[in-house]
Amino acid sequence: MKYNVLAHAIFLSSMSVSALAADDSQPVEVINVYGDYSQLSLEQIAQSATIISADAVQQRHVNHLDGVLNMAPNVNFSAGASRGKYIQIRGIGERSQFSEPLNPSVGLVLDGMDVSGLGGIATLLDVAQVEILRGPQATVFGTSGLAGVVNIVSNGPTDTPSGSFSLKAATQDTFAFNGAYGVRLDNGVGLRAAVAQNTSDGFVKNAHLGREDTNNIDETSVRLRGDVALTDTLTLDAQILHVDAQNGYDAFSLDNDNVTLSDEPGVDDTEATVMGFGLTQITDWGQWRVQGSATRSNSTYGYDEDWTFVGFHPWEYSSTDYYFRERDTDALEFQARSSQTANNAIQWVGGLLHKQSTDYLVREYTYADSDFTSQYDPTSTAIYGQITYPLDKLPGMSMEAGVRVEQHEIDYMDNTGFAQVNDETLVGGKVALSYRQAAHTVYAFVARGYKAGGFNADERVPDAQRIYEAEYNWHYEAGVKSRFADNAGNLRLALFYMTRENTHVSDFATFAQDGGAVEFIDIVDNADTGINQGVEAELAWQLSERVDVGVNLGYLDATFKGFTRSDGLTVAKQDQAQAPTFSGQAFINTVIADNVLWHVSLEAKSAHRFSDGHDEINPGFGLLNTSITVPLSGDFDGWTVSAFVNNVTDKVYYVRGFGGFSNDPRDYYETPEPYVQFGYGRQSGVQVSYAF
Repeated sequence: MKYNVLAHAIFLSSMSVSALAADDSQPVEVINVYGDYSQLSLEQIAQSATIISADAVQQRHVNHLDGVLNMAPNVNFSAGASRGKYIQIRGIGERSQFSEPLNPSVGLVLDGMDVSGLGGIATLLDVAQVEILRGPQATVFGTSGLAGVVNIVSNGPTDTPSGSFSLKAATQDTFAFNGAYGVRLDNGVGLRAAVAQNTSDGFVKNAHLGREDTNNIDETSVRLRGDVALTDTLTLDAQILHVDAQNGYDAFSLDNDNVTLSDEPGVDDTEATVMGFGLTQITDWGQWRVQGSATRSNSTYGYDEDWTFVGFHPWEYSSTDYYFRERDTDALEFQARSSQTANNAIQWVGGLLHKQSTDYLVREYTYADSDFTSQYDPTSTAIYGQITYPLDKLPGMSMEAGVRVEQHEIDYMDNTGFAQVNDETLVGGKVALSYRQAAHTVYAFVARGYKAGGFNADERVPDAQRIYEAEYNWHYEAGVKSRFADNAGNLRLALFYMTRENTHVSDFATFAQDGGAVEFIDIVDNADTGINQGVEAELAWQLSERVDVGVNLGYLDATFKGFTRSDGLTVAKQDQAQAPTFSGQAFINTVIADNVLWHVSLEAKSAHRFSDGHDEINPGFGLLNTSITVPLSGDFDGWTVSAFVNNVTDKVYYVRGFGGFSNDPRDYYETPEPYVQFGYGRQSGVQVSYAF
């Protein structure tokens, strides 16, 4: 019956179930992890990872990465913008960017192209899966992978025609269109084109202007992928992605009620083009590959600093703060790897990578005497290698060892006269032991991650905090992955302990301007040590032909010691920001009638600090989501109709928070208050989809 097929497809995809082929009664789909050199399945890879499939994304009815991150344990994000584009994994990750250069702790990769720091372009266009790799990824991603990596994999060309189409309409004047089509031409050229448009008024009301679209979403994404076999052993692939996000930014209010009074609402615009190519040669011993990428982006991020209008109060001030950034990144990599056809043979991979970027910034601030301009040029050259070999005397056991040596250089200058060059050699890697037998994998590893040092560009930063050193971490992890109940159940469990040396801590300082304005500057400095430890458990279980369930849970204890804040306060020990003790998601899929699937999910986080530099707390929250999907048949075979409600209870929760100052002229700027940015409220809608 059709409901059997539907329920089983959802179980295989939304639960991210994967395994080796086995002789058990339930069929098992193998889902490979592309963001790791081992190229193993999720059940075999020696690390904690979550894969969010295309069907799971479809069930959430979201169009951007920030809509699915809560599905993974010990993963968080912050906004302070139109999107939650700053990611934290196991308590580590940036929370904002203003004038300062940004070296992300969490890498963001799109089809093998590193776009770290451009979280605003992470639209889920024609996505095949989203991979979240937790823990340091130094061997593969170097300085971009201190805490982990998010790897977005899109659909490529197919040998037979394939595609998808969807239309979504929802409250808040939300409309989304997605379309994709893949084909292989008679000359052997494979092509796949995809386009998406997503618009929404958002959830903020501007009472002064009488508008409900000042925090709106307006995003367009277009991708073209292609590949061709030049010879029997030589293949060329290429793609180009263009994202144009013209979003509003009007999120903070004096009364913390999600009703703003801004007379000059801000913007959060990003226009980016990402291009990549790869040339792969198959040889007798394996393969070599040359791949390159180029990213060109322009962004405008600005806001009404006073959050009110002229005439609001006699003690008012009026100002705006805008950041115009042009960023170009080019990368070229050569990689060779052995053949993976022999199961018991030693496997190896090695390569060279060169990457360089230019980040040019113009800041226009009302209270500045002139515009601030800066140019930031990071360059990285790396050599890496990884070997995996079986331990013949211990059947089922294998060892994996990898190392990366990276020469990282930063050149910086701005129009205040400050210039800085930072050149350092960074070394990281991983050694892992794995035992694989039938439906079970047990692993343990130790890894060293790193992140380059840097500097605080603002001349008002004290000399003692102007330069900060590179951070290293030592990461220890053990885990088990197991299928049970004749493949109907899947369990993944990981325990980790990380020690951080010269922990990067993001602080801030405030400076009073004429008229009552308070200017912020971010300050990054080193704490002596940090400890991040915890547990991740992910369970998926198909209880019957009609019902399957899943639970993802994370426990995190993240602290740092030995830090002096910009206000002079010495911190002996403190919880790290954006690091909730508990996080998780639970869901159930039920076939309630023939061809009708009901999905219910709950995602939750416990209370945690907004920032390292102030003491305001983000309360814990739980968000309930539900949808009903009806696959059609007959002349409409391949079509589905869905109705959904996200945040069913209209729960108030927050995605960014500030504290330690007052922006309110009604109390004469004297009483420090917390200020918060609301997350999305309740949204209901319908979606019509077609896939073939």
